[in-house]
Amino acid sequence: MKYKFIETHQDDYLVTEMCECYDAKPSGYYAWKEREPSQRSVDDLAYSKRIKELYEDSGEREGHRPIYSRLLDEKVSCGRDKALKMMKDMGISGAQKKTFKPQGTDSNHNFGYSPNLLKARGFPTAPDQLWVCDTTYLMVEGGWHYLATVMDLSSRRLIGWEVSESNDADLVCGALYAAVSTRGGFIPEGLILHSDRGSTYASDKHRKVLKKFGIEQSMSAKGNCYDNAAMESFYGRYKTSSVGKLIFANLEALRANVFEYIECYYNGYRKHSSLGYKTPIQIEEKNFPPGGRELGNVTLQSPQTTITKINSK
Repeated sequence: MKYKFIETHQDDYLVTEMCECYDAKPSGYYAWKEREPSQRSVDDLAYSKRIKELYEDSGEREGHRPIYSRLLDEKVSCGRDKALKMMKDMGISGAQKKTFKPQGTDSNHNFGYSPNLLKARGFPTAPDQLWVCDTTYLMVEGGWHYLATVMDLSSRRLIGWEVSESNDADLVCGALYAAVSTRGGFIPEGLILHSDRGSTYASDKHRKVLKKFGIEQSMSAKGNCYDNAAMESFYGRYKTSSVGKLIFANLEALRANVFEYIECYYNGYRKHSSLGYKTPIQIEEKNFPPGGRELGNVTLQSPQTTITKINSK
């Protein structure tokens, strides 16, 4: 380390003076400079270069754990602790999510509520058994705009989303229609859509869409937003790593940002620790072997349930 320091600062100080401070001989320093770099040094340089490339590929969002997982996929023999140290040395780190705080919704309405079906159903074992949905707000010049999303809880894939200037029933219905479209119009019997108790989800318009597609509605218990923790976590990470303090110029700028995060990064690139460091698309490919129905850009095989083709009329 002392020779490295001398080399780094040789333009600022005399080599002989620095050697004297370190009680080292100048001849020893120059002999060190002429040596070939060790294999370890060569490997570390290659590791750090690849880590930086992977970090940049993620949009500077990912921390050492997902980057280490990507190194494993590439058969790069760099340990997790070494990856962490190298990222610290380079001054890079993953975007840190904020403390989870459930967002309150307008649940004081006269539409009535649906029962909470989550506990009875249990955690899904395959896609298209349980979808969860929610909305959040984002700042656009001139005021707040809104994002509604639908997630398949089994794969964590965002299968439907919509943005709007208004937080109304049209917004959440738009996200639901997008989810059904992603699934090619095929909806398995017994599919549950879970949400909070907000008026948009309890509205007559939203319930009519659910009835049309044969989807059962489930709502969180009163005062309990943690049923929908997966969606809350998604919003927290999205706002931390992609939005930050951005104020979007208009609705189209917001839509472009949402598209990039969900379709280009989250669904097909981001690895989830809860999924064994797989992406949502990889999980769906695993659960639906080749030869099944086509959903979006992924070929899926229907689960072991009766599939109903929805009449588009």
